Amino acid sequence: MNLRTTCTWSITGALWLMIAGCGSDSPPAKTGGTAGSAPTASSGTGTSSAEGTDAAGPAGTEVATTRTGGAAADSPGATAASAAPDRSKTMGGVAPARSDTLLFGYRNDPDSINPLTANDNVSREFQMWVYDTLADQKYPDPDVLTPGLAESWTFDEPSLTFTIKLRKGVKWHPAKLPNGKPLPTREFTAKDVKFTFDCILNPNSKAASWRSYFTDPDAKEASERIKVKVTVVDDYLVKIKWTKPYFLADEFTLGIPIIPRHVYSVDKEGEPISFDFMSEEFAEGFNNHWANSLMCGTGPMMFREWTKDQRVVLERNTSYWGEPFYFSRVIFKAISNPNTARENVLNNEMDWFIIPDKNLFFEGKENENVKNGKVVPVDYDYPAYRMIAYNQKREFLKDKKVRWALSHATPVQNIIDVVLKGLARRTTGPMLFGSRGYDSSIPPVPYDLEMAAKLLTEAGWEDTDGSGTRSKTVNGQKLAARFDLMIYADSPTYLTVAEIIKENCRKVGVDVQISPAKWNLMIPKLHQKEFDAAMLGWNMGWKQDLFQIWHSSQADVPESSNSIGYANPELDKLIEEMRVTFDPAKQIEISFRMHRLIYDDQPYTFLYTDKQTAFHDARLENIKFYKIRPGYDVREWFSSKPRELTN
Repeated sequence: MNLRTTCTWSITGALWLMIAGCGSDSPPAKTGGTAGSAPTASSGTGTSSAEGTDAAGPAGTEVATTRTGGAAADSPGATAASAAPDRSKTMGGVAPARSDTLLFGYRNDPDSINPLTANDNVSREFQMWVYDTLADQKYPDPDVLTPGLAESWTFDEPSLTFTIKLRKGVKWHPAKLPNGKPLPTREFTAKDVKFTFDCILNPNSKAASWRSYFTDPDAKEASERIKVKVTVVDDYLVKIKWTKPYFLADEFTLGIPIIPRHVYSVDKEGEPISFDFMSEEFAEGFNNHWANSLMCGTGPMMFREWTKDQRVVLERNTSYWGEPFYFSRVIFKAISNPNTARENVLNNEMDWFIIPDKNLFFEGKENENVKNGKVVPVDYDYPAYRMIAYNQKREFLKDKKVRWALSHATPVQNIIDVVLKGLARRTTGPMLFGSRGYDSSIPPVPYDLEMAAKLLTEAGWEDTDGSGTRSKTVNGQKLAARFDLMIYADSPTYLTVAEIIKENCRKVGVDVQISPAKWNLMIPKLHQKEFDAAMLGWNMGWKQDLFQIWHSSQADVPESSNSIGYANPELDKLIEEMRVTFDPAKQIEISFRMHRLIYDDQPYTFLYTDKQTAFHDARLENIKFYKIRPGYDVREWFSSKPRELTN
């Protein structure tokens, strides 16, 4: 599954898997996968496979000599150009603080903080100000893209080619090898862009979530499966050509977090991993890279420290090419217990912490520091939905009637009213609630235990021995109507909801075993489909391509977002049609049909989209809320008084 986008790369429409209770829920977490076999090493991303070397490792690709023109503004068929940023003021319009530390919190350490392979909320929160993209989504108007590492770009519609002029003089943050030896200081160039795409498109890399957006499921040859060809023209000019039209081409051309080639192309001794970035050898080195536990970007903040189970520290990049970050440091404190986290922020020992548990949030609003104005409670809309995902490979859950029965046995409105204190809305499908692609005529599945029992009986599951649990004989073996429900261990809300579901399922003869798990243990289970059902959330982009989660080509791909192994040929056709449809009215029509198909199958029990609830120190100013993740732009924040820490 997947969940994605934060301040720096909220441009992309990918999804990220969301867990309840991240200290600063940015993107939820997981993304799509690759469709079948991928291009050979010789095909690469459409450029020559001949590679050279430079002082730091593998070099770029074939150099082209032609470029195409473009048209008018901020979308395919358009051109965009940047004005010089004012480096004397932050995006909040004030001078950066001399010394001021911004304190966040997080619940659990991720396994990796590589921006291409990590796909959880926490790692994205760490990365959001360290890495840049070629263009940024404008928070007040998400349909507008503004220049980032790209100074300007044009799109030639007949050839489906972006010609991108890169910003000169942008330096990568300093980085050291594990042995302490500093890597050479490098300037960001077109070779880094090409390298980033190579890492994503390598069929053996763990960047399956990104790769799904560049995959053509209809390709008959492996060399044709990748839909983009990247060509370095010179150090500051790169061409990205799509082989097929794609309605999100601008987002996925310009919205990828760019990583440094001189870091990720070398092993821990500083030697090239492989001269072929599309090889299995390179993928193995990249997936397990020594730099997966640090960050090296071009953004306004630089990585300084990650002490697991303690903290992550970022410091201001004084050489940043754009508007500076207001705060001189950002520290993320590891606090797994939600009660402890709440007490920290209520005692002004933390600047911002999201409190997903609504009981804890409402109780916290009675705190003296909230009443006297030292701490501010906030709730705001957030583009995400929660659901129970059913593994389609499990005998009990593969039957649509069973899944409908489980949805009927889930009292969603009661959960919203009692557990979430009304701070949520029911949702019926995977489209962004309230968006033009969400079919509001589709009714929520009603809570109806009689209907649930009826459907289970029709599916052949009956209580034949008076045990209270239904069973069915399949291939000569008696199977119980039983499943494990995996939930995030550190979320009181998920546990409460799971207990409600367990009790209601018991009433219709289904035995639910609740299986709490830490996030770093949940992820591999999801990747390998080693679960029955899981309560999760998807963070959503401004625009959605359902391919990464719902296309059948992703059903058996390790690391893909289709963790439940869902396959529906009719839905596949609609997803593929949507990818090449540009007419808004037709897009709505297709979206409604996809919404209805998924609803009819109930591969998820769709629960709700809930408001984010948080507390913040009253010293923080200029906090605005937006429609795209994470719901706010910290680059705009400043403070009325500094927080100065000695360590």
